[in-house]
Amino acid sequence: MKSKTIKQRNIPSYPYIIKSIRVKPIEILMLMIIIGFILLFSSEDFAMIGVLMISLSTFSLLVLPDARIIDYTNEYAIIYNCVDKNECKLIYWDEILSWQYKWHTDKDQMLIELIDYSIEVVDTYKRSTMIPYFKKYAPGKEKTSRKK
Repeated sequence: MKSKTIKQRNIPSYPYIIKSIRVKPIEILMLMIIIGFILLFSSEDFAMIGVLMISLSTFSLLVLPDARIIDYTNEYAIIYNCVDKNECKLIYWDEILSWQYKWHTDKDQMLIELIDYSIEVVDTYKRSTMIPYFKKYAPGKEKTSRKK
């Protein structure tokens, strides 16, 4: 089995990372800063809202912690939820037996079952960042929960 836990410094440089999913939504926070500046200089009525948007976004960008959740390549996914923060898991697409996205109120989880019947659990916060890549690279392996 090719899927394994490795040190982050040993991640292969090829194939290239197609998409990287992080905890902090940097693009949205930068957009909020830009909108805040537009509101700040547009009129006096919206200046306070602009200051609040700039303050909250800057605080989130600079102070709150950020971490990688998962990186995608066309051969494997790199999962960063190991106990040791210097390690990660390479999960090859062809070694996935099934995968399932489970919704919870505080955070969602992606359950990945490998061909050796081990299960990897990836904590995530947004469905649209996980599902399209798993449907593309592990097609037909989605396990749906049946409701009676």
